[in-house]
Amino acid sequence: MTTVTTVIRRRTPLVASLLAIGLVLGACASGPSQVNAAAIVGGKTIGVNEVQDLVTKATQAEPAVRVLADQRKLNLLSRALLRQLVLHELIADYSVKQQITAEPAAVTQLAEQITGSFKEFPADGSASPEAIVQQAVNRTFPADYLARDFLLLAQFGQAQMDKLSVTFDFTLVAAAGEQGQTGSLRQQALDKANQLAKGLDEAKKVIDADVAAGAQAAKGETLTPASAPDIAGTVIFGAPANSVIAFQPNPENANWVVAVIHKRAQDGKPTAEAQEDARAATSLGRRLLQSTGNDLGITISPRYGVWDVADMNIAASESETLGVVLPIKNTPQQ
Repeated sequence: MTTVTTVIRRRTPLVASLLAIGLVLGACASGPSQVNAAAIVGGKTIGVNEVQDLVTKATQAEPAVRVLADQRKLNLLSRALLRQLVLHELIADYSVKQQITAEPAAVTQLAEQITGSFKEFPADGSASPEAIVQQAVNRTFPADYLARDFLLLAQFGQAQMDKLSVTFDFTLVAAAGEQGQTGSLRQQALDKANQLAKGLDEAKKVIDADVAAGAQAAKGETLTPASAPDIAGTVIFGAPANSVIAFQPNPENANWVVAVIHKRAQDGKPTAEAQEDARAATSLGRRLLQSTGNDLGITISPRYGVWDVADMNIAASESETLGVVLPIKNTPQQ
């Protein structure tokens, strides 16, 4: 049987150090109710002035930001800084409810690693905007602030790596798809997701047809993050039961996955591998914040973009999000 991990897995080397994973903790037409709000998370306002002050601080702290300014890409930095602020609120709420704390000694140790990791980018502007943004964010926020959030994410994920299980059906929307398909793969995936979301009977019919046609599709897959660490941070492990997801697992790969989430449970079996995979644990930790964001509510000012729940990030626009999460009609949301 085709498995979703076979379809979308893209192995990367195991990262032993949390620092090596990356420390950028890397949005609606009506907009926030407060005029000067960059975002509202659970009723708490993050002001436009706060974001602008951070951009100014980043510009002073990271010389390479001038490259972003020259390339008219300061919006990337603004969104990354705002995302950090949003995730910080979600992390704080989740940590209190789950009674998870970060050890002060570990925070200090990682903070020292962060401050000792900064490098000088080439003066010729050859550094990637993503690398510049990441270091600018790391220079802008206090190191202990970043370290604490990052360690908490790792603990969130580690606690659920071998406990959380998700059962789902899926089908792949790929370039070599059905004859006669038109439009972008993204639009095809969103169209199929909307079709599946019409009801469980309709979803079963569509998935059965794809399986019968020999498409890369399967029914009744059950995974834990520990059994599929490469995709532990994807929306598969964040979406509620009785929902349909469509997402692009890797922007470097054109394929899209469309899945029907049937069940979320705490019946996973422990695995030794889960104890060593810091990358997967941290990715899962961020993904677990999806339900917190749903509960609190996240509103992003249109000047920055939209909240992309599939990527737990801020996208420039709805058309640039990396996926959707849709409730299935006539089913209880869990």
